[in-house]
Amino acid sequence: MRLAARMEWIKLRSVRSTWWLAIGAVVAMAAAGAGVGLGYRSHTPVATAAQIFNNSLGGAVLAQLLLSALGVLMVTGEYGSGTIRSTLAAVPRRRTVLAAKTLVCGGFALTVGLVASFAGYLSGQLAIRGTAIPAAGLGDPGILQAVVLTGVYLGATALIGVGLGAVVRHSGAAIGTLFGLMFVPMIAAGLFGESGITIGRFLPLLMLLNSIAVTKPVPGLFTGWVSVLLMAGYATVILLSGGVVLRRRDA
Repeated sequence: MRLAARMEWIKLRSVRSTWWLAIGAVVAMAAAGAGVGLGYRSHTPVATAAQIFNNSLGGAVLAQLLLSALGVLMVTGEYGSGTIRSTLAAVPRRRTVLAAKTLVCGGFALTVGLVASFAGYLSGQLAIRGTAIPAAGLGDPGILQAVVLTGVYLGATALIGVGLGAVVRHSGAAIGTLFGLMFVPMIAAGLFGESGITIGRFLPLLMLLNSIAVTKPVPGLFTGWVSVLLMAGYATVILLSGGVVLRRRDA
């Protein structure tokens, strides 16, 4: 496993798309935070610290798509280039290959997710510095927890991408399916109004929006901790499905 993980790390860091997607996730979070802060500088009446903080992490909606695409490409990129045959020749145990990809991608995406989350928070606070708008400190109730859980959520989306990539094996199809699963069910749930909350609380995007809300969480949705655990459960199920497909199909 150690050698397989090292092999996967070399492959991950040597592809330019890895760094473009990672940088894009951080920039998206930072830009959203700064934009929210600058927008509130002239806002009347003065917004609360928690309101600005909630909105400053809104870039996670885009960041999750970038990191989940990273997870997909970690698997499908090898199928597209044909190097998956060399990988399986070097490590014949396919479950070990998928486990190594999961470990490496998960660790990398979690790190990027946390950096992006803190970037969104800090840029939002810097944008309102020097105004009468109250700041949201990491020591304030719920602030640090929301920042960390947002980063963990982003890391979990990358693992979902890895599992889906192993199942579908085609970059375009897997990314399209992933984006559809993120947004289409939420739109469908919204058609049912308040009754859609019963279904909506299980949907990733709504779980994200509620996990970063330190004021006025949407009634009926799960708390941040439950949302992150549920995302981890989704990732586990999809990764197990990917493991089954990887074992049964030819490369």
